[in-house]
Amino acid sequence: MKKLLDMTYYKKLSLPILVLLFWSGCSDKFLEENPVGQVDEIQLQSEEGVNALLIAAYSMLDGYAQGEEGQNGSASGTNWIWGDVPSDDMYRGDQTGGWGAVNDIERYEVRPDNEWLQGAWGINFDGVSRANDVLRVLELARDKIDAGAANQLEAEARFIRAWFHFQLRIKFEKVPYITHDVDPITVPNDREIWDDIEADIQWGIDNNMEESPADAGRASRWAAKAFKARVHLFQQEFSAAKPLLDDILDNGPFVLEDHFYNNHNEDFQNNGESIFEIQYSVNDGGGIHNSGVDHQVLFSRATGACCDYSAPSFDLFNAFKVDANGLPLLDTFQDDLLTEDHLVLNSQSFTPTDHLLDPRVDWTIGRRGVLFLDWGPFTGSNWMLDQAGMGPFLNKKIHWFKANKDRINTAEWWWAGGLNGDNFNLFRLSHIILWRAEVAAEEGDLNTAMELVNQIRARAADDIFMGKINNTTFEDGFVLDVDMDQPAANYMLGQYTSFPTQEYALKAVRHEMRLEFALEGMRFFDLVRWGIDDEVLPAYLNAEAGLRAWVTGAQYDAGKDDHWPIPQVQLDLQTGVLTQDPAH
Repeated sequence: MKKLLDMTYYKKLSLPILVLLFWSGCSDKFLEENPVGQVDEIQLQSEEGVNALLIAAYSMLDGYAQGEEGQNGSASGTNWIWGDVPSDDMYRGDQTGGWGAVNDIERYEVRPDNEWLQGAWGINFDGVSRANDVLRVLELARDKIDAGAANQLEAEARFIRAWFHFQLRIKFEKVPYITHDVDPITVPNDREIWDDIEADIQWGIDNNMEESPADAGRASRWAAKAFKARVHLFQQEFSAAKPLLDDILDNGPFVLEDHFYNNHNEDFQNNGESIFEIQYSVNDGGGIHNSGVDHQVLFSRATGACCDYSAPSFDLFNAFKVDANGLPLLDTFQDDLLTEDHLVLNSQSFTPTDHLLDPRVDWTIGRRGVLFLDWGPFTGSNWMLDQAGMGPFLNKKIHWFKANKDRINTAEWWWAGGLNGDNFNLFRLSHIILWRAEVAAEEGDLNTAMELVNQIRARAADDIFMGKINNTTFEDGFVLDVDMDQPAANYMLGQYTSFPTQEYALKAVRHEMRLEFALEGMRFFDLVRWGIDDEVLPAYLNAEAGLRAWVTGAQYDAGKDDHWPIPQVQLDLQTGVLTQDPAH
């Protein structure tokens, strides 16, 4: 974590720590000493020791632990696998044969023995375990630590414990809540855990959790309030979320960045809009393990690395279409689906659409005939591993600038050259604004909802992507013809003048969230909590029928596919304690 103690080689630690004693051939003195690299509870009973355990818990936010489950990205802190791939925003990408278990997620055919389920379950409960280590040792050390410092440590540990349980709950409908004072293997998943999550978050709010921690990456009281509001939204508790959101908007120190893409630009990490970010770092002696290795999506052959996971969908691209007033086509964007240069070779003539588009499209989606940040023009099929399978688009939000090459990306391993130190925003001010707009729309306060949505749109309207490319083919040896004084495409973004009905307001707010937070691991979970997954996802599959062989014939069953089955290995290990979701 940036600006925190370097925990690169801090492996999983679940207390009480077992100190191994080797009796054969050992002296009496050896029996009184801990083996090299081992620590016990007594050694950790200090503010420094508890803080070291806390940092180990923070290190799990990226969803990756070297040598443990989840190394394939199945527990990624960005939630691209569970929040994007099964949504209408993203294809798994890459090529046939890679990560076959993800195909089942994209097609809603996940069985309890899918290995990615175990990764998501195991890593998140590893995070819970680490948070519980902090709380258990802190209880033993409280008389040695200043009361205020102890409260801060406890507040952060409870925040992290709540966070990992939240990650589990939005993926699995039946989850046990594991605290530091129970035997975890005896806790059943026979009750709802939302209240437990809220209680852990609220503890920090009630006990003077710091509003502005000195170290980047630590949870603040503002982050706790944002998190608790998000939890309320998942339960449709809009009146409970409202005062938390209002407090952040009215009293928090946060301001919208001037530019939409600053929230994804590595040069603007921990900026004025940021409330809580996962901290990444590279080239720090930790190999790839402090980088964005959990994404497994940052690769692109065109920029010198391996693979093309997390490909934006046709449906998402078309969602950025606007009318003559610059407003989204809320009900008709799937009509006459634009597929851009799908199955057109880079050496064949092609001109990008001249349809009016929201300018955020080209800060979000890489497409042929438009500059890919500062890497030059996206030239089409020669940038893709398998355009027929993954579609013609690349994910721009998680890529880094060529100007920062070898500084922001990992230097090790040819296939991992795209892994980077660009942070990932879990909570930022734009989330708060649009969540508050959602609350207003749900409560019938349509004018407030509109004003908040327009606030986000006003910022986006100024983010015109510049650089009009005149080339229509990109054969070997082409000479780039680009006018940097012209917009890259036909952009327009207007303000709403009215939300005539509550139904219209909800559509507008939800669509705005889709555009603003596309490819950020939220979409599938939002569709489910809004209760419109059973409408949106079948329509998406129908609209794209025949475009991609991987998903041909896929069907979405909202009664089953809105949550995933508990891993079979966990049921086998805890027979009679854990029970499977009846839908599976």
